[in-house]
Order: sequence, then C-alpha cells, then structure tokens
Amino acid sequence: MASQVRRLKITIVADNVVASGAGVLGEHGLALHVEADGQAFLFDTGQSGIAIGNAARLGVNLGAVETVVLSHGHYDHTGGLAVFTNAFGPHRIVAHPGVFESKYATCKETEPRRIGCPVSTEYLARRGAALHLEAGPQELGPGLMTTGAIAQTTDFEHIPSSLAVRTAEGFRPDQFEDEQAIVVTTDQGLVVVVGCSHRGVVNTLQCAQQLTGEERVLALIGGTHLVAASEDQLDGTVDELRRLDVEHIVACHCTGFKASVRLANEFGDRFNIGGVGYFFAL
Repeated sequence: MASQVRRLKITIVADNVVASGAGVLGEHGLALHVEADGQAFLFDTGQSGIAIGNAARLGVNLGAVETVVLSHGHYDHTGGLAVFTNAFGPHRIVAHPGVFESKYATCKETEPRRIGCPVSTEYLARRGAALHLEAGPQELGPGLMTTGAIAQTTDFEHIPSSLAVRTAEGFRPDQFEDEQAIVVTTDQGLVVVVGCSHRGVVNTLQCAQQLTGEERVLALIGGTHLVAASEDQLDGTVDELRRLDVEHIVACHCTGFKASVRLANEFGDRFNIGGVGYFFAL
C-alpha cells in the first residue's frame, strides 16, 4: 500500500479575502500552510509579507516550516518569498525551473506588465536556500508529493492568451509548464492543493490521480483560475468535479465571483470560497 498521510491541516494564510481571524489582512495573492504528520510546508508566499502577520495572528508557526513549494512564477504567489526568507532564514525551495522565467501580462491596450517572481535564483542562493528545481514530480514526504508539470488532457480547459514569457527573441505565450500542485494521499482519497490552475483544474486533478493511482478525490483547495472561464469551461469543470464526487471544493484566489456563484449553486455545502483563516483538517 502506498504511503498515506494520517494527520493533515491546511491553513490559508494569504488570499484575496478574509474568512476569519482578528487583525488578519487580505491581498491579491495566495499562501497556504500545510502540516502533514509533523512536517510543515508553505505552499506559495502571497504577494507581499502579510502571510507572516496573518499566520502569527492565526496561531500558525511559520518558523517550523522546512520547505517552501512554489506553484508557479507569478508575483502574487512568489512576492513574499524574500520577506519570508529574511524572517525565517534559508529553506528548501521546491519548484519547477520555469518559475524564474520573465513573465508578463500582455494586452493590446497597454504596455506589457511584468508579473513574474521578483527574486532570482542567485539571490536565494546567496541567502543560503537549497533550490530543488525539477520539471517532474518531487517527493515531499511519505504520502506527499508535487505533480511537476501538468499535462493538458481535457478539451475544454484553455490557457489565457494574454499571459506571456519574455525571451531574447521577444514574447511567447506562457504555457505554464512551471505550474504544479501538491498532492496528499490519505485513507479517504487525495487532497490536491493548487495555486492558480492555469493549465486547468481538471487537468491537475487527473494528473494527481495518474501519479498516485488513487481515483478518489477528497478535497480540492486553492486557486482555480476560473475568473475568466467561458461557459463551456465552467460546464466542463462542474461536470468533472461532479463525476469525481469531490467532497470538499475550496476554490479561492483567482476563482472569480461568477464561477464561485456557479460552484456554490452546483455543490452547496461542499463548496467554500476559502479566505485567510480558513483551514481544512483531517
């Protein structure tokens, strides 16, 4: 039998909105504290350093974090990395090498806007960080792993065309090869923690199933990037989440109001918008 996590607690310490907690703050960003069988991880770091103050007010000990996992290279997920490193010292950082590419938002009406990770590998190395940059899955502990690059297998999930990577030859569409999720295997099924799901939330869940051999999905937690999804993509996502019988859908950050309303109507008490202070525990 594959290794399973017995004790799990996932707390949102940075998000666009606030769920609970005296004095906590929201921002356009995402950071989640993951405790699994005595190990502590930080999944993404938010846009700024507010995750540190939020965690303290929520009673979450970021000082016990040994590993930072980055979902992808956008500023709202990596912007707090320097502040966190300065506050708590060097850590193991698990990510795809593409996290540090020069990423931009490109719209016809405005100049390209840089939205990538604000710190470099050189900066992190000077701070003593141990960089584990791999395109494939990485094991974080027993029953705990990253997906690595996520294959696009559905026909209804699409990457926005306004997001790009700047190269020496100019801009190319960002295909988000660097996007990854955390997959936790439990005796009740998979808990899949996602950052933005640019490559599709259903693609991400299917990737988790293929990597682990576990078909049951207990919980989906994080950003789903349905904020600008078409009706076809929303329909396909709802159909697949229903088929998978996901018991807990915590869709926050980049999910968007329209998609949140649709998910709430479709899944009732199974759906939650998350927010700073929300936690999921087994």
